[in-house]
Amino acid sequence: MRTEFNLYTGKITYKNIEFDFVFNKSELRLITPDEKIGETRRWFMNELRPGAYTFGGPVYIEDSYLIGVINETGQTIIFFTPHSRIVCYNHILTVSVESYMINRSDVEYIDRIGFRSEEIDYIYSSRQALCLSSWGDDGTVSIKTTKCDVNKSERQTFEVDGKSVSVYFNIMRTTYFSENKPPLELHSTMYFEFEKTNDYSFVRRLWFVAKSFIQYLCYRENVGIPEAEISTKSEKGKELFVATLYTLNETSTVEPNTLSKGRYIKQQYISGFEGKILDDIASDKLYQRHIPLSYEQGCAIDAARFVMITAAFEWEFKRSYPNGVPKKESTIEAEKCAAVELEKLIKNSSGKLKKKYQFLKRLIKSDSLQSEIEQIGKDYSSIIDIFGNQLYSINGEELKYSEMGKRLGDQRNHFAHGDLDKEFIGNSLLDLIFLEYIIYAMQLKYYGIPDDNIKKIINELFNCSILL
Repeated sequence: MRTEFNLYTGKITYKNIEFDFVFNKSELRLITPDEKIGETRRWFMNELRPGAYTFGGPVYIEDSYLIGVINETGQTIIFFTPHSRIVCYNHILTVSVESYMINRSDVEYIDRIGFRSEEIDYIYSSRQALCLSSWGDDGTVSIKTTKCDVNKSERQTFEVDGKSVSVYFNIMRTTYFSENKPPLELHSTMYFEFEKTNDYSFVRRLWFVAKSFIQYLCYRENVGIPEAEISTKSEKGKELFVATLYTLNETSTVEPNTLSKGRYIKQQYISGFEGKILDDIASDKLYQRHIPLSYEQGCAIDAARFVMITAAFEWEFKRSYPNGVPKKESTIEAEKCAAVELEKLIKNSSGKLKKKYQFLKRLIKSDSLQSEIEQIGKDYSSIIDIFGNQLYSINGEELKYSEMGKRLGDQRNHFAHGDLDKEFIGNSLLDLIFLEYIIYAMQLKYYGIPDDNIKKIINELFNCSILL
């Protein structure tokens, strides 16, 4: 049973100095021992000459985390302080903490981290662990849970910073006998397993990967994992809970209405492909910068979001078409001839004129946003046309990829170049909404997810209400 306190005190060693610490789950204070006050003060000063000092610039914690021992429980506590600034007042040092982990003092290595959140309960439905046993004529109902292993998803692997990690989902059961608790609680958990390690920075890194994954599946940033359970394998091969990772200032906002409407990607639709998606999230190859903060903000489009969504499309297009838009042989030959002629001009010119020719040479093989969208319209029509035709028809318009691409390209350029005097191209807003669907279609297709599943994902994530 976990014991939690509102205030922790203990000892921390940093730079070979043993500090007393006080932590109120918000701020970490290090109390300098009297004999070391002069030494710590010099951290904040520049020596002009022997014995003469002046105040220096800001000072930061050099370590990714600090390890202390709690007076109240004797447990180990790890404070994650990546590049945290140290503020000094008299002999007390104040350090901002990003997250912290309370660990059993007798355990050195860990190999699994489990994530829970309301979003995960929906993504991997906890209700699948229940089955109706019987319904009697006298009104009695018998419901039982399935075996634990039955509800475990198939393991997938991915890589984080050169280390192999496996991911799977499972449903945990908790029973209560107190009056203020339900007799049974079911919670879905996403697990990451890895080789045993005492590198706590790696564990914290996995938390960021997990959060980004949930953000992608929900298409909003305001998801959160305030706590994560850390465990290690015993000699008998069973996982033992040994620590809890707490993240501070986790500004998650559960959106029950958004979740109840099904605006998330179910695990069953991406089953077998979780590892590929997580691989790209960990290596920052999956474009997520356009994801809105919340569902409500996702319904509003400003200039910044307009540009970011088109940037997301172009990023994904380059991944799917590394050689650009497929071209006819005659077009490729014409581009080669133009490049040769421009190269001659570059060699025979100098200064600004030479730079202009170099710029023109780079443009020869570049594809316009319009041509890229036209290509996607051809190659992805079997997946996306059903959504585009519905979206445009209910707005009294007709889906034409060439016109869509031109409108988006022109309006994007107006925003990007600060052409505030240009009138907003009205239908480009409709185009941008459809482009959000297309981006998910491209990303999911890239990972090999079946077309039927991609359609189901788009239909539910964007609440298109199409009968598939």
